[in-house]
Amino acid sequence: MASPHLVNAGTPEQIKRFLPKIISGEAITAVAVTEPDAGSDVKAIRTSAKREGDRWVLKGTKMFITNGALADVVFVAAKTDPAAGAKGLSMFVVEKGMKGFSVGRKLDKHGWRSSDTAELVFDGCRVPAANLLGEEGRGFYAIMQNFQNERIAIGSMAIGESARALEITLEYVKTRKAFGAPLWDKQAIRQRLAMLAAKVEAGRQLVWHAASLDAAGKDCVKEVSMVKAYCGELVNEVMYDCLQFHGGAGYLRESVIERMTRDARVQSIGGGATEVMLEEVAKRL
Repeated sequence: MASPHLVNAGTPEQIKRFLPKIISGEAITAVAVTEPDAGSDVKAIRTSAKREGDRWVLKGTKMFITNGALADVVFVAAKTDPAAGAKGLSMFVVEKGMKGFSVGRKLDKHGWRSSDTAELVFDGCRVPAANLLGEEGRGFYAIMQNFQNERIAIGSMAIGESARALEITLEYVKTRKAFGAPLWDKQAIRQRLAMLAAKVEAGRQLVWHAASLDAAGKDCVKEVSMVKAYCGELVNEVMYDCLQFHGGAGYLRESVIERMTRDARVQSIGGGATEVMLEEVAKRL
């Protein structure tokens, strides 16, 4: 989600400086686009960046930032020309320890609790002019480009999670007995799992198709948005039934399926909510 911004738009000097440590794992990265009042609506971003001599001064707050508290390098979206609309947005490389940059708070989440998510505050953060990432005014387009990568990745994650949940549940229902026979003997359960398996396979093919179009450099916003909407909803449908078929055991924190169900919930929200994705599809029908 984060380092592609550097690879796609960074200068040779920026790439040489930051990428080796990112690849080796010495540096943790984050991308800071979302704000309290701006998520998928990137144009609504309020964080500002004003040029002062050889520095840019950033002011604003970012919210729901993955790796926010731990990140060594953050790629931040800010408005450099508020009157220019989409063309007034730029990206900056902000490094841990820069004056005026701080973690507002760590966020306590419903799922993905092992993942660091935070609020970031830029209170007059002074960033060297050399840390402008890409061209001034091209930030919106960089974010839109990276959304394609992010949404395909989330779709892939959702399909992988769904497939694993079905494997775990199949193993459980074939060994768990109720009324003298394994749950697998119940036609309703067998057929529901069979239909979910078919939907997961359809989702896998949709992910591969969209990824192939993107890799070929083709316009595939519609297909990628379909991936994000379909797979994000599907993984929650799969988890709901898989937990249900585990019965009371599935509701306990010690159960793998319980954690998977909580973790899956964000897949229909992060990277663009299902409703936003469906609007992107509808525009292109």
